[in-house]
Amino acid sequence: MPDLQTALRSRIVTAVGHSRVYWTLVPQGASRPYVRMQTISDPRPEHLTGYDGARITRVQVDVFAEKYSEARAASETIIAAVANPATVSGIKFGRTKAEGPRDLGEDVEGVGYVHRLSLDLLAEHSLA
Repeated sequence: MPDLQTALRSRIVTAVGHSRVYWTLVPQGASRPYVRMQTISDPRPEHLTGYDGARITRVQVDVFAEKYSEARAASETIIAAVANPATVSGIKFGRTKAEGPRDLGEDVEGVGYVHRLSLDLLAEHSLA
């Protein structure tokens, strides 16, 4: 069965040009840059006859990179890639809106400063 996670990951992998795009759990030792995604909210609108087929899911997308410019470029690339409607892996996307990026970089012991830019994507979607 088609799912949002597979389809959205596919869109982002294509946009950033590498497969280091993970849902929630990032493998230990993953090289940067990489993208981590997690579902923040997934309301299911309904009407008198049951749930609507379309909904808007909020997905947090964090880009981790060695340099701020890499994180910023990847964030802007992701925003542009998901902005337009598309059908991917059985999921029909409407316009995906973006909030951010927010700068959440931090100094990591034993690693140094890691740049992290965080986006909230509001993905309109339904089964194709």
